[in-house]
Amino acid sequence: MKEQMMKTKEMIEMNNELRKNLNDENKIFYENLLLYLRIEGFSRDENKIETHLLMILQDILEAQNDGITAETYFGKNPKTIADELLAEMPRSPLEVIKTGLYAVMGYMGVSFLPDLMTAGKPVDIGALGLSGLYLFGIVLILFKYIGRTIYNVNIMIQNKILKFLAAFVAVSIGIAPVTLIEILVKTPVRFQLDGWFGIIVIILGLLIGAFFFIRQKDKTFGWPFVIYLCGAGVLGIMTRLPKIGHFLMATQNGRYIVVGIIIVLLMVFWLWNVIIAKKLKKLDESK
Repeated sequence: MKEQMMKTKEMIEMNNELRKNLNDENKIFYENLLLYLRIEGFSRDENKIETHLLMILQDILEAQNDGITAETYFGKNPKTIADELLAEMPRSPLEVIKTGLYAVMGYMGVSFLPDLMTAGKPVDIGALGLSGLYLFGIVLILFKYIGRTIYNVNIMIQNKILKFLAAFVAVSIGIAPVTLIEILVKTPVRFQLDGWFGIIVIILGLLIGAFFFIRQKDKTFGWPFVIYLCGAGVLGIMTRLPKIGHFLMATQNGRYIVVGIIIVLLMVFWLWNVIIAKKLKKLDESK
């Protein structure tokens, strides 16, 4: 399994490099096909999908060298080709369950430290699990929608502001229940992590997070989360220290400081993601 995962990773990296040689027309054709196959290929054999994608890319590059466009080479309906390939790879229910468990555990891990930002508030593991399960369901629906609209878009919003507003409203509607679940749902699986025990748990959480972050090859998207989670962890430790914690949690000025720190952390997280998105867009346009 490990060797297969490494092979898949190598093929993805090779694909990313070879795509730089595509001309504009072929790049649009191939990247639509790539996106469709990867999204519709969810819970299928990833190694086989990446193998097919790499073979198709190599065929397109060879045709491009001969002056033949990808559309001429493969035809005007690439969706048919993609669907035929996907039909040879049935979905695996176990893969869906495994991915769902990873997604829920990942969400719980990312949400754990922010939930410990302030002392005196119990951590509801059950509610975090339900929120993660809900988000996984939303992601599946989103993937299905994107997959179906890649080759069948009937309505296009040209105005950038309207696009942004539509995306913002859709995301807000989709994510709103997560907050409601964590506020309204109370499960028996709750833990009170105050005092020095809570501090030890936070430090362990930070160390585990640092371990996984260091292992990541591409840390671009991870930095905003690292800054936010480290800030949440430090704040959680401060609110649990005897004297400092009493000032932050029991006095009006202290509570203002806590709210201010949380707002700053959220702003840094948001701004950092905007900067990353702009850099990636510039890199994509320069290719």
